[in-house]
Amino acid sequence: MGFLDKIKGTAKQAANPKASMGERDKIMKINQSGVDGTATVDSMKETGTQLGGGHQIAFELTVHPAGGGDYKVATSQSLHDQTLQGIAQGGQVIVKIDPDDPQSLLVWGAAAS
Repeated sequence: MGFLDKIKGTAKQAANPKASMGERDKIMKINQSGVDGTATVDSMKETGTQLGGGHQIAFELTVHPAGGGDYKVATSQSLHDQTLQGIAQGGQVIVKIDPDDPQSLLVWGAAAS
């Protein structure tokens, strides 16, 4: 993704501030009331970069909730280099799961081995 693509992405966000506001509200809700869990990274692919150095990553995960009953999730989120350290396909990650919508989650980083 080149510089002009980044500018176009920023312009799209500015043109639709409600969409980014809704996403921020969702992230804030999961941060505040989410349930901690682990997941296995089935696949991950960088789909773009964000201004400020973030990488947009598309994940396919198998979530392992505390009560059992593993399930699959596809999600995309922006992560910085520090958060991405140690995250690899086949590895375990720490996630925060939305208690009202288990398909919505945030990847926090690599699980300690």
